[in-house]
Amino acid sequence: MIIKNEVLTEAEVRLQELFSNLLEYVEKTSQNNEDSILLAGAMMGVAQMLLYEKLVPVEADRLMNHNTADFVALVKPTIH
Repeated sequence: MIIKNEVLTEAEVRLQELFSNLLEYVEKTSQNNEDSILLAGAMMGVAQMLLYEKLVPVEADRLMNHNTADFVALVKPTIH
């Protein structure tokens, strides 16, 4: 697969596939915004468990801090 004249690595292609599969799962199972946000939180919990299990703690902290900030920025406008 090529995006912006760059050839993606095998890991990037696989990551895109997994991301698409998760979004499809959300679309099929979420009945409302609350379900979607709760599912996102559950996915973050699973991600945290896997990152801390598979990476050096410093690397896991760096990824979690970056990703959590992104998630909060996305969710914050939806909180009433």
